[in-house]
This record gives sequence, C-alpha cells and structure tokens, in this order.
Amino acid sequence: MKKVKNLFSQIYRSYLFRRTIISFLSLLGLSLIIFALARVIPGDPARMALGPRAPEDVVERYREMLHLKDPLIVQYYYWLSDLFHGRLGISLVTFRDVSADILEFLPATLELMLFTAIIQIIGTIILGTISGCRPGSLVDGALRIFAYVGITIPAFVWAILFQLIFSYYLGWLPAVGRISEDLRVPRVTGFMLIDTILTGNVRAFIDALQHLILPSLSLALGAMAQEARILRSSLVENIGKDYVVTFASHGIPYRTVCFKYALKPSLLGLVPVMGLDIASIIANAFMVEMIFNWPGVSRYGITAMLRKDLNAIVGVVLVVGLIYVIVNILVDILIFILDPRIRRR
Repeated sequence: MKKVKNLFSQIYRSYLFRRTIISFLSLLGLSLIIFALARVIPGDPARMALGPRAPEDVVERYREMLHLKDPLIVQYYYWLSDLFHGRLGISLVTFRDVSADILEFLPATLELMLFTAIIQIIGTIILGTISGCRPGSLVDGALRIFAYVGITIPAFVWAILFQLIFSYYLGWLPAVGRISEDLRVPRVTGFMLIDTILTGNVRAFIDALQHLILPSLSLALGAMAQEARILRSSLVENIGKDYVVTFASHGIPYRTVCFKYALKPSLLGLVPVMGLDIASIIANAFMVEMIFNWPGVSRYGITAMLRKDLNAIVGVVLVVGLIYVIVNILVDILIFILDPRIRRR
C-alpha cells in the first residue's frame, strides 16, 4: 500500500501539475482559435436564429444582446467572462445556455464512448495477442485481412452497413435511438444503463444495451483493426528477443512466455495509440450519432454547425478538446506506471 502511495505521489510531483497547466493553456488557445473561426463563417447568426421573417429591429436588438456588433476581442472577453462563471453563452437555436445543453446531451455520448472503448480494448488485446503469438497461422492471416478492411472503411459506412444488415434485414438489433419508445426511464445520471439499474428496470437495461451495440461496433472496428496489427507486430518482435527465448528454453510453456513476459512490453507502444483512438471516438461519432439518431453532444454539434450556432460550436469543440486532454493525461500516467524506466528519469 505504501509503495502504491509513493508511486502516485511521485507521479503528482514530477508530472501531473505541469501537465495540467499545459493542458489548461492548450484549451485556452483552442477556445480562441475556434471562437475566431466560428465568427468568420459566412452568414448572419442572428438572422439565422430568428428566421427570415423576423423584423429587422428585432434582429438588430438580438445582435446587440449577443455583442455581435462589437469587435472580435470584445466578444471573446464577454464569452471568456461567462466561461469562468460556468456559462458558455446562449444557444441561437435552443435559446438556453450552451452549458445546460451540453450537460443534457454529453452523458449519451460518454456512454457511447465508454462502451466503444470497452469493445475496442478487449477486441484489440484478444485479436492482437492470438495473432502475435501464432504468426503465420490462419488466425493471423484473417487478422491481416480484417485490419486492411477495418482501416480503409470509415465508421459511418460501418454504421450504415450494420443498420441495413442487423436491423432492417435480420431484425436482430434496434436501428435508432437510445431506448425503445414504449419504455420510459427517469433521468437520474443521464447514463441510460446506470439509470435503468438505479430504477431496477431490467427490461429497459437490456433494451438500452441492445441500442448501444451497433453504434459502438461501428466506432470501434477501425481503431480495433489498426491497434490489433500494432500489438501483433510488437508481440512478434518481443517474442524473438533473447530474454524471451531464454525463458522458453528453460521449459516454460509457450503460452506463459507469450502472455506473461512478452505481452506487457508489447503494450507500451500500443497504449498511446489506443489513448488517441479512444479520445477520437467523440470526433468520429458526429456522423454515427446522426445515422443512429443518437441524442448525444456530437449530433448537437452538427446541428450547431448547420445553423451557425456560434456559442454551441465553441462549446462542443471545447468539450472535444477537454476529452482529448483528459485521455492524454490518463495515458501518460498509465505509461508512467507500466514503464519503470520513465520513473527513474
């Protein structure tokens, strides 16, 4: 217990504080860039929000209320002041605070991300390990074909294919939404699976789980194919190293050598790639959420872009950037724990 406590104390002293400061500055720079880009998109956001039939004086007052007539730096100052008070500005579409909209839609996307990450991690380790421990086998050849197909086909194409095959033709899984229309689950946390457990609704839990399968598989396949190939190549390389050959020559079973001694160092190069792939799920989910009518923050972001909802665009991009930052910090901490060479620096 003391060893674990010292390890995390070392992580905090040597790394976490500096990383947090750098991440905060990165998010601040990202907010400035996306704020400026959102303002130069052609079109009048006030007119688009109120519609073409709104009187000009009403539109003019709306522009003044949103500070759209002020210089860009003044607009950014007002927006930044609201941000430090927990507000992201008023949405031009929903006429609510963007932070309230994001809090409403974000749990659906996070639930989809977590379920996708679980499928991605488990599938990568199983496929990559079996293929890497048996190079040249039938499974290894099948993985190579799967990797080529998985990498070249985008997530939204997988989404359409799965929807056609498993929903419309076979009828095994639902095609759209988070839960069937005849089921009502009280919102407690916003995470459908957790809410169904808290309310004791087993039927709704199974239904929500079925709705998660197709969009999660669509998002996981491409990254899983790439990561399994990386793990396979790393395993093949490590199995051929002298220390592994020495273990095998002393009569240790090949399966033990592969899983116990070769797998851990093979994961070190995979963890950063897997972390970036998991963080990029929210970016890849934009089209997938639209296809499956998934009420998440990614679909909310697409609607904001189409309607030129300035504050919503900046808010969604900040959420995406924040998720990337958090995942990258977690990945670095995980590498710090797995690789003792880094701790000695």
